[in-house]
Amino acid sequence: MITQEEVAREAGTSTAVVSYVVNNGPRKVSEATRKRVLDAVERLGYRPNAVARSLRSATSTTLGLIAADITNPYCGEVAQAVETSALERGYSLLLGNAMQNDERQAKHLRTFIEQQVKGIIFAGSSVTNEAFLPATVAALKGNKTPLIFLDRSASEIWGTSIIVDNRAGAFAGTTHLLDHGHTEVASFSGPLGLSAVRERQEGWEQALIARGIEPDGQLNVQSNFDRYDAFRVAKMLLATRKRPRAMFVHSDEQAIGILHAAAEAGVRVPEDVALVSFDGIREAGIISPGLTTVQQPIARAGSLAVDLLLRAKPGEAMELQSEMLPVELIIRHSCGCA
Repeated sequence: MITQEEVAREAGTSTAVVSYVVNNGPRKVSEATRKRVLDAVERLGYRPNAVARSLRSATSTTLGLIAADITNPYCGEVAQAVETSALERGYSLLLGNAMQNDERQAKHLRTFIEQQVKGIIFAGSSVTNEAFLPATVAALKGNKTPLIFLDRSASEIWGTSIIVDNRAGAFAGTTHLLDHGHTEVASFSGPLGLSAVRERQEGWEQALIARGIEPDGQLNVQSNFDRYDAFRVAKMLLATRKRPRAMFVHSDEQAIGILHAAAEAGVRVPEDVALVSFDGIREAGIISPGLTTVQQPIARAGSLAVDLLLRAKPGEAMELQSEMLPVELIIRHSCGCA
């Protein structure tokens, strides 16, 4: 690896001058000397040590993102939105895939903190529980790196939550199915330990109550937020006599699993079972039938997360607060609309 000493010899100057040029200060360098150093940097292919530079300047141009499970399309699209926003602002992104594992998540956290990242973004929650588990709690002990939580509560630790209006989205999706003439709408929910799931369940209940329908009388099933578990649960559900005629599904990922289970069982969507789901991932628009879904503003959330981190003061934990973003019902064919 090329060092500053080698660049200094090539440019015929001191290592201090090379440092001033590479770090844009703290002292001024004549234009002729600056050009000589930059030419030497280019010829030798010198790359400054970003970590050492951040330690010297108490600043960093790197952000960290920890995804609950990058194989989930929602987490993948969030990661892409965050990376795009970071790059536009001159920052790079380190990605950690927790894979729903506490020890793995804690290891990524320790690495990011050691790398002096400017801030860390969490995308998504664990499979069944929103609270951090022991290894992650230990890794965050005494942490002053700013934290942003996307699609989860930050109530157990200092940081900023960026959430969407889950209740309003679930209310709109369920109401849309009721507007099709359905008098029964089942809920296909995610794990109830998650705040987003509880809020979507409340929105579903409120829509039913607004039409004089008792939620307790409706079918209510749940799976993890992945298509494979949803496929397993839906396969059993569609084989029973209690098969619903309409379902509000808590995520597009689950709805995709339901579509595969329905195809295998010879159940037509939307003719036999109408679906409305939540999230608005790209795949929802190209699968057959296209999913009617509550669209989350993923790009906007990613951009806001980056902006909040860049505004945070170095070395100071962010105060506990929440930012709520609106959602939009996107009409396609799975609900029964043409």
